[in-house]
Amino acid sequence: MNLAFWRYLLILSLLFIFWGDFFDSGGTLNQLAFNFALFYPVGFLVGYRGKSENLVSAYIAAFLFNLLSYLIAYLVEFPIESWLIVVADFTSLVVYLNIGIYVGRRAQSKE
Repeated sequence: MNLAFWRYLLILSLLFIFWGDFFDSGGTLNQLAFNFALFYPVGFLVGYRGKSENLVSAYIAAFLFNLLSYLIAYLVEFPIESWLIVVADFTSLVVYLNIGIYVGRRAQSKE
């Protein structure tokens, strides 16, 4: 694990703590909005910093963060409403990271 991985994991954790109280835990739309608030900024930072950033580290950190959140939810016996939300969660993770990377690269190229 390199420094970029830990940096992305720290950013995701801080965003989770910050946005955790703003979103309700029920419903697919709430989960998608929460994922946007978490994964888009990380993707934007990766794209904005350009070639010096490691895309693989960002994806691994995001997937590991999501897996750990579901593991913690399972351990504290927090009910998962449906597997559709889990599939939407991981799908939106990839989509929001890609959108953030794209927008970050576009913002960087205009400077």
